[in-house]
Amino acid sequence: MRNVIITMGAILAISFVVPGGCVDKKQADIKGANIMYKKLTTNMMVENVNSTVDFYGDVLGFEFVMGVPENSQEIVAARHNNQPLSFAIMKCGNVEMMFQTKKSMAEEIPKFSGIQIGGSMTFYIDVEDVKGLYAKLKDKVTIIKDMHATFYGKQEFYIRDCNGYILTFSGAI
Repeated sequence: MRNVIITMGAILAISFVVPGGCVDKKQADIKGANIMYKKLTTNMMVENVNSTVDFYGDVLGFEFVMGVPENSQEIVAARHNNQPLSFAIMKCGNVEMMFQTKKSMAEEIPKFSGIQIGGSMTFYIDVEDVKGLYAKLKDKVTIIKDMHATFYGKQEFYIRDCNGYILTFSGAI
């Protein structure tokens, strides 16, 4: 297997020049089948869904959409008396995130049992007022990389969430 290094400039160029990539209507042709990608939602492995829901709700302003209590297959639309959850969906604007306990995820996909929580990726979230969001969050979260201008014309900052995941917030300069 070869190692390939792709820079951000190359990614930007690829997304605009590759013929046969997904077209404006989010369609792709995979081995003759006409496939339409509709949406991507993260499912992040966490130790404690309740504390994650609190962090994303109280600190980042996400809304609780639904959850599944531990040792249950019941779907709840509201949190009740700090009932422990094994899964939850949170949403803010067009950004939706799912959180699932390591125990629950490993039961579904055994390969996850030996994987460390926190990932080796960032979640890139485009926001309207990145400077305003930075001002509101800077004293409430762990800033990984301070507000800075990028070479591709964005203003960004990175934070660490309560599980160790890195969130990048980006907006217009």
